Amino acid sequence: MTLHSYTVKLISVAFALASVGLDTTRAIAQTIYPFNGNYDTKIEIVPIDEELSQSVELATSSDPEAPYGLTQYEGLIYARTDPATGALNFNTNPATFGLPDLPPGYIVFEGEGTDNKLRGTATATATLDRENLTGFGSGTLTITGGEGIFTGATGTLDFTQVDRLNPDPNVLSLEGDAVITGSIETVPEPGGVGTLAGVGAIGAGLLLHRQRQKLTKNT
Repeated sequence: MTLHSYTVKLISVAFALASVGLDTTRAIAQTIYPFNGNYDTKIEIVPIDEELSQSVELATSSDPEAPYGLTQYEGLIYARTDPATGALNFNTNPATFGLPDLPPGYIVFEGEGTDNKLRGTATATATLDRENLTGFGSGTLTITGGEGIFTGATGTLDFTQVDRLNPDPNVLSLEGDAVITGSIETVPEPGGVGTLAGVGAIGAGLLLHRQRQKLTKNT
């Protein structure tokens, strides 16, 4: 076999080795974590004016084993009450309701004894039956980052929530049960991706260099 034909063959091998590194990074980038959890919630509502309010939500997992050790949930969210229907619209972005000077809202999942953490934003709607002291809400949690196994996380979690209103009309608070489902995807750190792809490329280059030296000596 000639030096040229060996070179063509080795270039094909080089591309194959390099693609191994790229395929590995793609597999890592597509790591999916399904999420299915139940949480006991408590919501404290602070009025801003007749229609607008700020809510602080705290929750603990009601499952024997919380998803990924995320036993606690905390959120700061803003709401506007529809004066015609009494329905509530929620958003973690205060600017949505014309309140750009207030601190941004957030959601955080975390737990004791674990490095895992999730962060994100939320939108939701809710209706309250003040006569029967009940409420029902649903919405979306948009995951924008995290820690532990959720470093670089993105994803969408949907939730439904059944609430019980405080019977004291002077106390604005709710207690309820939330069901949260969805999936989370993690993305590898840029350095990690480059390293894995680089390993394939370096290995291919070394193989090509050595085979060229061997062929040169034998000709």
